[in-house]
Amino acid sequence: MFLMHIKHLSQRLFWLIFRFLPACLIVIALVIAKPALESLRASAESLECYCPSCPENLLPEAGIQALGQIKVEIAGAVKKPGIYELNLGERRADLLAVAGGLDAEASLVFMAKTFNLSIPLEDGEKIYIPYAWEEQWQLTTFKEQAVSENREDEQSTSPENNGLISINSADSKSLETLPGIGEKRASDIIANRPYSSINELLTKEVLSQTLFDSIKELISL
Repeated sequence: MFLMHIKHLSQRLFWLIFRFLPACLIVIALVIAKPALESLRASAESLECYCPSCPENLLPEAGIQALGQIKVEIAGAVKKPGIYELNLGERRADLLAVAGGLDAEASLVFMAKTFNLSIPLEDGEKIYIPYAWEEQWQLTTFKEQAVSENREDEQSTSPENNGLISINSADSKSLETLPGIGEKRASDIIANRPYSSINELLTKEVLSQTLFDSIKELISL
């Protein structure tokens, strides 16, 4: 009888252990893992965020930059030039809209060919929209400079700059620098213009052969 009672208790104990063993194992595992989980949580809280989308990493300065905002300036041919505060990631088109749009005299050629409205804005950036008359002025200045340079090139290659005196364009004082040419002969040379050849100084009887031979290497048309 006693043995049967022991056997019955053993079977009941085995049944209880089998029933509650998974729960016991789970509790034991949690108890063992708790310190490790707390350590991991503390480490995670001490880490700083370095994700690219965080405004603090994109804009290290304090204030509005830390909130993802920037300041940019727009000047020139816009209706309301000035400094504007915009959200990080906004583009040139947004800035132009805030500034009231283009002035009536803005350069449409510049806007169509050069200005990209889709470019994202950067903090501290300045954008200038030129007027149409500025481009016209620049073009006129460029043309005037080109004409001036051409004139300088022509003058640098002219006979006077090569050491020769032009019998068709030199004034009396320049002609008088030639050997044997005084005020009277200089006046005769001027009076018989134009010349198609320096030899016409002889055929027109302006100079003698001897005097012509002495200056022919010093003169040009």
